[in-house]
Amino acid sequence: MGATPDLFVCVVYAAPVGSKHKNKSLFQNLAVDFVEVQTLGGIILLGRDFNARVATLLDTIDISDLCELLQAPELAKTKQPSVVAKQQNRDANVGSWGHELLDLCCDIGLLILNGRPPGDESREFTCLANGGHNIIGYIIGSLVV
Repeated sequence: MGATPDLFVCVVYAAPVGSKHKNKSLFQNLAVDFVEVQTLGGIILLGRDFNARVATLLDTIDISDLCELLQAPELAKTKQPSVVAKQQNRDANVGSWGHELLDLCCDIGLLILNGRPPGDESREFTCLANGGHNIIGYIIGSLVV
């Protein structure tokens, strides 16, 4: 049996975009750290408050988009790894750090777990404040194929 990969657990807090404490390079810094963890064979598990709203935008790269980008339609005909269920989301808005979070997921192979496992198919709201409901708290993990 091979060695078990190390699990890198990180609790993240991204200050709201309008805050004086916001860190514009947070997601870039996380990406650099996570690439290093993955290079060493580690698995990443993130959680907490990203202050990111992503609605149902993809957190993985669509293989057909990749084939088009590479101008290689023949790749679409090859056997693809099993597709992960599309995330469900009751929050229809995209905003705050949403695109940055999705870019991080796509760039280094992370997957938003909210709305995918049994029991959370409807992706329940994670923030009920100021008379509103949204999803800004996530559990995110390495996409292992």
